[in-house]
Amino acid sequence: MAVVGPALGYVVGGQMLNIYTDFLTVDSDTIGITAQSSVWIGAWWVGFILSAILCVVVAVPLLAFPYELPGAAEIKASKVSEAHEGAASKSAAFGALRELPRAAAALMRNPTFVFLNLAGASEGMLISGFAAFLPKLIENQFAVSASEAALLLGVITVPAGGGGTFAGGWLVKRWRLACAGIIKLCVASTLIGAVFTVSFVLSCDDYPFAGVTVPYNSTAVAGGGALSAQCNSACGCERAAYAPVCGRDRLVYYSPCHAGCRAAAREGPAQLYRDCGCVRPAGLASEPSYDAINSVCSSQCPYLWAFVFLAFCVMLFTFLATMPALSATLRCVREDQRSFALGIQWIKVRLLGTIPAPLLFGFLIDLSCSLWEKTCGTTGACLLYDNHNMSRYMLALALVGKLCSVVFFFLAWWFYRPPGAKSGNGAPPVDLLVRDKVDGRRGPSTIANGTDNLTNGLPPHSNGYCNAALECSDHL
Repeated sequence: MAVVGPALGYVVGGQMLNIYTDFLTVDSDTIGITAQSSVWIGAWWVGFILSAILCVVVAVPLLAFPYELPGAAEIKASKVSEAHEGAASKSAAFGALRELPRAAAALMRNPTFVFLNLAGASEGMLISGFAAFLPKLIENQFAVSASEAALLLGVITVPAGGGGTFAGGWLVKRWRLACAGIIKLCVASTLIGAVFTVSFVLSCDDYPFAGVTVPYNSTAVAGGGALSAQCNSACGCERAAYAPVCGRDRLVYYSPCHAGCRAAAREGPAQLYRDCGCVRPAGLASEPSYDAINSVCSSQCPYLWAFVFLAFCVMLFTFLATMPALSATLRCVREDQRSFALGIQWIKVRLLGTIPAPLLFGFLIDLSCSLWEKTCGTTGACLLYDNHNMSRYMLALALVGKLCSVVFFFLAWWFYRPPGAKSGNGAPPVDLLVRDKVDGRRGPSTIANGTDNLTNGLPPHSNGYCNAALECSDHL
């Protein structure tokens, strides 16, 4: 489901961005902008309505489920506890609401649980922040449209997120990892993910924006500001709205007015401008019939697909640790504390990770802004970013966040004490009775700390499980 759900979501959501946001009341062909324009706004709100409808539909069958599925008590009784050996594991069960503070305090005395929460918060901060701002980084670094940036993010996230989530759960099952081994897997995958954050070192040259990153093809006007030049001084562009156009000289201009354009014509949904005083011939073999168009200029940066591959690896190893980390959280606490432990964990992840993430990412991205919108004397949104600074800030955030996760996962493993263990970082003494074929017949086998030792003594009618309640169970 982690593969199919995001895949459908990104495909449908990306297509919605190609539809104008007010498509119910406005025909986008009549307003002279296309989906390639920097001022285009797609129908972002449709996905929320579809999600709300689906949530209501799914809630109806969920209401029909019982409090506990048949056979759940028997399966719980058959499980071997791997809870962290400490004061919290020896305390009595909490069943009343007034005992909530004591229950929270008992969990806070579990160092493995605490450090797993901190690791989840740092990972959640990165996932939430990049989910919100990675399309903006791709759009600005590689000069692609918003819909293309969303599609590329889907190419990165869907197979990496879904595949990593599946692979993490599969490795835990395939290797039959105990709690300590699961945390080691989290340390290894997070460390490899930190190595691949070098993807953010890849940076393209700044946008060729006339008056900001490159000079005009005309003499500057003294005291006229960065966006003024001799070629547009008579156009009165002080109040012109931000509507960037791409000139045939491969420069981006703040607006048709700032490009000195005197004539406009619509060709389908696109707007073509001619007789632009600031635009010079590009020197190409086949010059276009217009001087400027209301679209983004194509990028000549060769790093796009290298960045996609490296970002894919970061996502893959990030999500590879999600299922093992969840499994380790459930195993390091007692059975009767698990629901409450998950609630406490998600509160911490929200408060320390996903909630402050957009604020932190937005603050650092704003530091890399080269051109701010000015409206009525106040500063508005950022219109142009410094690609070099943006990539360095994203690298710093990703690397610091990953290293914090590695440290927290390592400390969770280091302080973990399995039941009956004398050292703080040894393997848990788990003893499970299973059935194996021995000399062509069914026989008992004991698995202790990963080694198989044949034993005798099980009754001939035993089904091979260590709990007698499962002998006659019809629910397995």
